[in-house]
Amino acid sequence: MSSTPDAPGARRRVRRVTRVIRDIDAWSVFKVGLVFHAALYVVLLITGVLLWNVGSATGTIDNVEQFMESFGWDSFSFKGGSMFQGFAVLGIFGIALGTGIWVLAAVVFNLITELVGGIRVTVLEEEVVARPVEAGQTHG
Repeated sequence: MSSTPDAPGARRRVRRVTRVIRDIDAWSVFKVGLVFHAALYVVLLITGVLLWNVGSATGTIDNVEQFMESFGWDSFSFKGGSMFQGFAVLGIFGIALGTGIWVLAAVVFNLITELVGGIRVTVLEEEVVARPVEAGQTHG
């Protein structure tokens, strides 16, 4: 019979444990950073398209264009397709740059921890200790 943490008679025992963080794997940081920045890229592109559509539907973009023309420009207009294409290409570079910065930070962290010995972290570990089942007791 196995005991679950919420079973009657189960006790939780907590102990303090000190751990030292000395190394962060650069390859893991690369993979997580690449997925994170790619997801952020997709979210920002979708958000930009949605905001552009809302601004276009409410006339805000036309108002901004007219406002800019009041400063003396003969004509001023936003080209949505060109802007989206530019931001899409810029976002690809942003993914590479962001991921590269994360990997560089991990490598610098590893170099610093070689000099100072790491970062000490105190954590609490919970252990569930089940009370022994006495003879004749049944759970049903």
